[in-house]
Amino acid sequence: MRLLSPFRMLCATLALAVLAGCSGETAYAPPRLYGPQGRAHSMLARVPRLANSIGNYSVNPGAGRHITSFNRCPAAGPIVYMSDFNFGVVNIYKVPFAGQQPCGAISGTLVNPQGLFVGKNHDLYVASSGTDNVQVFHRGASKPFNTYTDTINGAQFPGDVTVAKDGTVIASNLIQADYNEGGSISTWISGPHGGSFVGNFPMDNAFPGMFLTVQKDGTLYFDDVDSMTGEGPIWKGKCPLGACGAFTSTGAVAAFPGGLRSSDDQDVVQLDQTGLTLTTFESFPTGTSCSLSGESDPVGFDINRREHHVFIADANLNLGVELTYPGCVLIGRFPGNLGGAPVGIAKDYPEPL
Repeated sequence: MRLLSPFRMLCATLALAVLAGCSGETAYAPPRLYGPQGRAHSMLARVPRLANSIGNYSVNPGAGRHITSFNRCPAAGPIVYMSDFNFGVVNIYKVPFAGQQPCGAISGTLVNPQGLFVGKNHDLYVASSGTDNVQVFHRGASKPFNTYTDTINGAQFPGDVTVAKDGTVIASNLIQADYNEGGSISTWISGPHGGSFVGNFPMDNAFPGMFLTVQKDGTLYFDDVDSMTGEGPIWKGKCPLGACGAFTSTGAVAAFPGGLRSSDDQDVVQLDQTGLTLTTFESFPTGTSCSLSGESDPVGFDINRREHHVFIADANLNLGVELTYPGCVLIGRFPGNLGGAPVGIAKDYPEPL
């Protein structure tokens, strides 16, 4: 039996809450549902308080089982990180990926981790939406050495993170803590002790914010959910040293937006969670797509065009998936935690993207 997407219900509910907060109204109306059917889209931040109060969404079904940090992973060579929203853990996998159990796990400081990014010196950036911050880990470490926090309007719920060439740390937020605004971009100049916070830049275009990627020339792309249509347009702009300018539409739209990445040659690649496609844009708005026909709820992904591989986190199947790129032919799968919900995924390459 195919069910209506809990995430779309949640988005609609939260959109109503934001509108009510802005207007001073407190009445609740049933959420508008987008589309006849969907999957359990799992790209959401720590927003269960409102949703659970009206019975629309249950979060953290595995919260009663703790996964302890461990590391039996190689100190060098390619590894894959995959975040588990339900258990507050990032699993680590080594080559060969197909069928492998985790060689390590990072837990203890993360709550509802989502988007992941591997930057310089093989450092792992984690959007920990349940702790309202971005945590950074050295390879092989189980405790963060740095934390980036945006306290504008109380707190922001980060869903994804990336780092620009000039050292700017950039996070996309699904919603603000008091539901008084929709998605936004947070920026910091990287450095010790959380760096220097630059600013919070609202996404006036839609609600809520989703994934993002930044190019070598500093162009930032992000996708979000249009509160009227439920679709996922891609926007672009620049945030030199964290100071974001205006965001403009690329014209590209997904049925429901998933992960965004920049390939080695700086093409923008977007995952469509409902359309089950991976689309490469050499120019906008038209791209070339391959089908993810074997997946159920693909959310985040990572890619390296030189290696012709793509790695996808499938929240519904509770798997990491390795495919060829650009053909999307299955290479292998690796398991998540029993009862888990993988959302973000990132590969530590010999050289970061």
